[in-house]
Amino acid sequence: MKAVFSMKSLTIATGVLAIAGCAAIAGTSGIADSTRTGSIHDVRFEERMSPGNMRVRVGDEVRWINQRSTAVKLEFLEGSLEDVVCQSGFSSLLRRQQESATIKPNDSASLCFGKTGTVRYNARMDSPVAGGQMIESGTIRVTQ
Repeated sequence: MKAVFSMKSLTIATGVLAIAGCAAIAGTSGIADSTRTGSIHDVRFEERMSPGNMRVRVGDEVRWINQRSTAVKLEFLEGSLEDVVCQSGFSSLLRRQQESATIKPNDSASLCFGKTGTVRYNARMDSPVAGGQMIESGTIRVTQ
């Protein structure tokens, strides 16, 4: 009888946790993981970031690809991510948008922009100098 009670309790607890988790995710103001409508533009991190500046159209996806042996951290300037319509690699556990992303070696992160404007960001990369860090700035001009 005790085992039956434990199994019932476990089933009820699992159901309550699942409902609470769904409510927490649905209640947050997240952005879509997919709804890409345009072309894909790559920014690659090898020895340096390339390209540093680009022009894209509304709905295009910008994908940052880390081909280095160490992580790269992207940091967007305040307000730069207000008009993002899709993302990959830029959300927290509860799917809230973050203004930075750390891209592991051989990994990528991407964003799609839903409105015209200029997006500015910095990429922080370890440099070959011991204890050094290289910071490169990037600009994305989103047009119609």
